[in-house]
Amino acid sequence: MKSINHVVLSLLVLIGMQGCQSNLIRHSNLTSGELFLCDSLQIDTSVITAIRQYSQGNIESFESGLGSKISSRMEDTDSVFLKGIVFPETNEKAYNVVFNLKNLMQKKGYTIFLANNNFNYEHQPDYIGVLKTTDQYKVLQQIKTDGINFNITNDSLITIIRNFDKELKLELIGAAGDWCEFVIHKAPPSWLNLSQDVYKVCPDVVEQGAGSIEALANEMQRSGRLYLWWD
Repeated sequence: MKSINHVVLSLLVLIGMQGCQSNLIRHSNLTSGELFLCDSLQIDTSVITAIRQYSQGNIESFESGLGSKISSRMEDTDSVFLKGIVFPETNEKAYNVVFNLKNLMQKKGYTIFLANNNFNYEHQPDYIGVLKTTDQYKVLQQIKTDGINFNITNDSLITIIRNFDKELKLELIGAAGDWCEFVIHKAPPSWLNLSQDVYKVCPDVVEQGAGSIEALANEMQRSGRLYLWWD
């Protein structure tokens, strides 16, 4: 009986050692700082492992103070502090990183999105955010996106997006203080009618962007995206 118990104990020790080795291998490409970040924010280490396949930017938490850098309203005194991670990427690569990882992140229970678009101004990087939710409306709530210059609060914006979502099957790919962007997965019956509806709630995308309702309709049809921005 003792010999049997000894064999069983040896097997358990061996299995435990193999498990530890597997954990070391799985985490071997993460720095101690990244492991601490995952532990403190309760984020799966596989999230950072996946990010590292496409980006080598320094990963930090929103709560580290980096929130002030991704706020699209630099004159505001309130910074954005969220329980999630954010990392810089070049403007040329930022959207590719989001698109390459968005489906995987959704499966893991996260949303990845462009949190700041600097449009390569003075070669400043963009910032990509990852939050532990698959609910795009919770992302908009936490980022506090609104069009307050047009009396559109965060709550009313979410109502607007939900109405568009019913028709267009939207998928969030970007959000900050005064803008948000979505992939359109279902084409509308009329792109021109959609453009008119967008103009009603977001005149800036025409008056400071596309230039006309017709041009906006063509742009949305070409890109397959809905972009809302309030100056």
